[in-house]
Amino acid sequence: MKLEDIKKKNIYSVPDKYFDQLPTRIQSRVNEKNPVFGLILNWNLAFKVGAPVLALVLILIYFGISFTNNSTLSSEELLAQVSTDDLVAYLETSDITTDEIIEELDLSNVELDFYEDGPIMKNMDMNDDEIDALLDEYGIDGDLL
Repeated sequence: MKLEDIKKKNIYSVPDKYFDQLPTRIQSRVNEKNPVFGLILNWNLAFKVGAPVLALVLILIYFGISFTNNSTLSSEELLAQVSTDDLVAYLETSDITTDEIIEELDLSNVELDFYEDGPIMKNMDMNDDEIDALLDEYGIDGDLL
């Protein structure tokens, strides 16, 4: 069987005056007032979805509060857990000045012997000019020492 042997027949048909009536039918459907569907709250569905979400939030809040209350680490222990590199990086990026850090230090129990025969100056191999240059670099008044 060849393609040329098949009869050409139009199997589709259109009702009489279909395209003449089409614009009026479309216009009548456009002008129809369809009911507006409002928000219909299904309380059963809201409870099924809302209850697990509420329970999860309450559980997270409970464990969050109990975790913060059970923390028995002192500030020194917490600070010991942070590496020195991290502390230096934080101080470099923050707006904290050296003066503010020094103000917070408790130096009442610290003995700093800066005199020439003291333990700090004894192990330094610096001459007076180098010490003066270092004090100038850091803006320290030599008269204070």
